[in-house]
Amino acid sequence: MAKVLMAVAGVVSTLVSLPAALPVAPEERPMPEVQLPLPKPATPAKPSAEAVSRGQLLYENHCIACHESVAHVRHDRRAKSYKALQDWVVRWSNQQQLGWSPGDIADVVDYLNRHYYKFPAVPGGR
Repeated sequence: MAKVLMAVAGVVSTLVSLPAALPVAPEERPMPEVQLPLPKPATPAKPSAEAVSRGQLLYENHCIACHESVAHVRHDRRAKSYKALQDWVVRWSNQQQLGWSPGDIADVVDYLNRHYYKFPAVPGGR
């Protein structure tokens, strides 16, 4: 054990006697560390302005003939939740045989919700 302690003491004394900073050639100097800004926390996905406009265009071209805006702001409106609104859009797009894709339906639901209903968005919604 004494030999081990003497060996450790010899290493420590050698390290202490080394110069604090050895000169480094300019091409061997380490690059300065750059601080990058922290990423922003993830926010719920929002549809792009294009998707909102697309929903509005689909609604205005296919729905407005029967559903004036008063249908969405009346006191006894039938859609009482985001899911119910989505179900109504699906029902009427099928009834009118519009052939809308799930993306088309989501765009119209998003437009109606943002413009009239203001329901909390559902997880996995657009």
